[in-house]
Amino acid sequence: MLPDLLSACLGLILLCWFVSAEPLRFKDGKFRIAQFTDLHYGEDEFTPWGPIQDKNSDHVMHSVLTAETPDFVLFTGDTLTGNNIDSNATSYWKYVLSPCLQHNTPWAHVFGNHDDLSQEKGDRVTLMKYDQTFNLSYSVMGPKSLFGVSNYFLPIYGEHSDKAEAVIYALDSGGGNVDEQVTQEQINWLVTSYHINLNVYGPVPSILTFHIPPPEFEELFNKVECTGYLNNTILPLASKGLYETILSLPNVHLVTTGHYHENDYCCPTKNKLLCQGRHSGYGGYSTIARGSRIIQLEKDKLQTWIRMENKDVLDHLVLKYD
Repeated sequence: MLPDLLSACLGLILLCWFVSAEPLRFKDGKFRIAQFTDLHYGEDEFTPWGPIQDKNSDHVMHSVLTAETPDFVLFTGDTLTGNNIDSNATSYWKYVLSPCLQHNTPWAHVFGNHDDLSQEKGDRVTLMKYDQTFNLSYSVMGPKSLFGVSNYFLPIYGEHSDKAEAVIYALDSGGGNVDEQVTQEQINWLVTSYHINLNVYGPVPSILTFHIPPPEFEELFNKVECTGYLNNTILPLASKGLYETILSLPNVHLVTTGHYHENDYCCPTKNKLLCQGRHSGYGGYSTIARGSRIIQLEKDKLQTWIRMENKDVLDHLVLKYD
């Protein structure tokens, strides 16, 4: 058992997070998440096709939100091609959020390698602080001692309970104006947070998300039967021990990433699904149709599938918890 002081500290942290926001809650025993990844808004803003592709990305999000009516949206990086935007990227950030605002769907952001402000002013901290000004934002500025800005976790409570029944963990894998990496300190923070939550809430189902996957995900794809595509080679990431840590956390039942636009695989291992989201945006390279990975947490199982822009459903998987 961890010391009671850690439990008390955790409670205070969560209280501060949710002073101005209602706790995330299951509804009818389910909590459904839509993952939007690699939207790349603001890319080539002064070309004829730049604004057109942003409008096409709007259509993807509206289509998915209408078809799925999710309880929550996870933006898992490269929401902007912010380091190519001449003016302040917060105007594009607000544009990206418009579909969620119109559908009244709360969200949280995990930063990717292109989520920077323009070269002239601002940084990733500025962008995160701006996101937090919206009432529907559940994004959290991670501990200042850690690399990156989007290292945090979000508890999901029971429909009529003050006890969390699931947890979402997020890590910042950097990129852009900072290194692409997940540091040992971040991994230590993840393990510590996991065990604190285990002590407080018990073995509740959890998911983990970050933008850039480690190369072990491709090795797994080549060993087991997976759904979806792996068309882009996964390059090395400075994240020694991350993959082994994921495997060592028994209640983290799904990991989902982004970054590689033509991958949308989901591979089973050790009562887990290691996945990548479907490329959601029309910005950035890709020859595949756009869509969103849907993740549905339930009491005894987890489900995931791809919802396409044209409303088709692909690659439905069910994972029953051990």
